[in-house]
This record gives sequence, C-alpha cells and structure tokens, in this order.
Amino acid sequence: MKNINKILSLAFVAAITAFTFTSCEDEDKFRIPALGNGGFIKFVSLPEFDAGAEATSANFVATVEDPNQNAANFALTVIGDFTGAPADTLVFKSTTTFPFDVSFTGADMASLFEVPISTFEEGDSFEFLGTVTTTDGRVYDISRPGGEFPSDPEDPDYVPGTYNGGLTDGVLLDAPGLLSALNYEVTFDDAEE
Repeated sequence: MKNINKILSLAFVAAITAFTFTSCEDEDKFRIPALGNGGFIKFVSLPEFDAGAEATSANFVATVEDPNQNAANFALTVIGDFTGAPADTLVFKSTTTFPFDVSFTGADMASLFEVPISTFEEGDSFEFLGTVTTTDGRVYDISRPGGEFPSDPEDPDYVPGTYNGGLTDGVLLDAPGLLSALNYEVTFDDAEE
C-alpha cells in the first residue's frame, strides 16, 4: 500500500511538472496581440438628418467628437444624389481638433458642387463618408474595405500607412446610441412630414 501511495504521489508530481512546463512553452507560441482603440468619430448629439425641403432654407446642424481621443485627422467626403450630380466624391471638411462642426446649408452644398441652388429639389440627398487617421498612423476609411489599398509604392493611389487595422464593424456603425459620424446621409426633406 505504501508503494502505491508513493507511485501515485510521484505520478501526480510528474503530471503537475509536465503541465507546468507545457503551459510555459505554449505561452511563448501563442501571443495575443496588444489591443487598442481604433479610429471612431461620433456625433455629440443625434442630429436631424432631414435638413428641410427647400434648399434655400435647408440647414443641417451637427458637431462631432473623438471619443477615443486618438484621431490625428478626420476627413469627410460627400457624394451628391441630385440631378446632374458628379459621380465622384468631393472633399467636404477635415480637422485635427475636436469637437468639430460639420454643419452646412443648401447654399454651402451649391457652392461645393458648383451648381445653382435651384438645382436642388426636395428628396435630394448627400452621403458623407469619413476617414480617420489615428495618432499611430492607422487609417480607418469607411469608403474602402480592408485589403483594397494598393501595396505597391509605384501605384499612383498608394498612400503609406496601415489601413483599416481592424475595419470598423457594421454593427458598430449602425448601433443605436453610438451616433457614428463615419457614414451618414442628409436629405432635403421636411423633418415633420
């Protein structure tokens, strides 16, 4: 009986020792990358996305902020959806400081798109797309999914940096209460209708 207890004790010690050394070995093989906050810009408060039906009096009022406090630059581009709108996106605004005003009037949009304000009709809209460059150089571009950027420095579209280091998830962008300002649409409609 004494020999059985000694054998069981030695087997137990051997198992614990093997487990300990195996655990240490596994730790070195499977490192978890350091996690951090990505680039995310949000509205300070929920704006009204219907700017008014009449372009001459239309007004969109909104301010954005950087809740992660890691944005080195935030740039907004805009795509117009109106008769005669260009297919290309236009640069709307950019900033390196927050909070930042992203408000505009119908006259502002007419000037940006270089059209008379009478061009706009009720139901016309503007889609805004954000790009955040974080202080560590990562770029979060809502208009391009990860892996879509050219990696060849000779390519004219090449921009150095790491892109979409974790792609902002669609659930995050659409989640109620988060007030994402990375992709939104403003329409010349009456909010009360």
